[in-house]
Amino acid sequence: MVGDPTQSLMGAEKPFENRLRMSVDYLSRSEELGVEGFNKKDIDENRVSLSLAYAPSTRWMFGLNIPYVNRQLESFNLSSQEVTTIGDITITVKNFMQKKESAQKHMYGFLGGLKLPTAEEQDDDNGVPLDFDVQAGQGATVVNAGAWYAHFNYPYLFYTSASYHVASSGYQEFQAGDALVYNATAQYSSKHDLAYYLGLEGRSSQKDTFSDIDDEDSGGTIVFIAPGLIYTIKQDLLLNATVKFPAIDQLNGDHDEGTIFNIGLTYDFEIH
Repeated sequence: MVGDPTQSLMGAEKPFENRLRMSVDYLSRSEELGVEGFNKKDIDENRVSLSLAYAPSTRWMFGLNIPYVNRQLESFNLSSQEVTTIGDITITVKNFMQKKESAQKHMYGFLGGLKLPTAEEQDDDNGVPLDFDVQAGQGATVVNAGAWYAHFNYPYLFYTSASYHVASSGYQEFQAGDALVYNATAQYSSKHDLAYYLGLEGRSSQKDTFSDIDDEDSGGTIVFIAPGLIYTIKQDLLLNATVKFPAIDQLNGDHDEGTIFNIGLTYDFEIH
């Protein structure tokens, strides 16, 4: 969980009334938990997400994200588990505080989100719940709120945001630690149909708990460096590709997160 999902879906430019955006994204990531030969887990995740965003006015945008998730877990004893299902659906909102309709150099506002526990807990053939770390969702409701700022000076764009995440209790007596998620991105448009960007995306979180007992392999801070590009295939159709490399790793215990690959298409509509 790093980055600002409203940045690619909703953008930083002021929306026009009745703007509708749709995106399809593919994400691939991996992580390792535990000690080799004792309790190590290797987790691979691939997901395809369908997202919609709508602006009822020039001041607000609302988004909906529906992920289809595949997670594979291999334990230290070489046993494996796999889950493929709909993940947790997320609702997002982004506020644009400026009243002026024309292009501005400085944009800012509030953002927030609500992740719903829509992913069902998956069981094995005997009805026993699979390992928590292979589940497509936490079984928890997660609320986040924050703020964002963007500065336009063509051909440059600078964007930053931060949000605080709080979760309810989830499956298997799990409680996610509160998390602060933040990012900063600089973008350069070499021409009107191609832009390059470089970002820093980070997360600082408290330890998770199971049955009120701290998970020592959770929490801490991780920051990714994220180069990427945006290519305009044709008017209103954008290709976005990013690779996120772990640059600062201060996660607690035996916990490593790998490189994240992300590619997607976004299309703009206008509802009349």
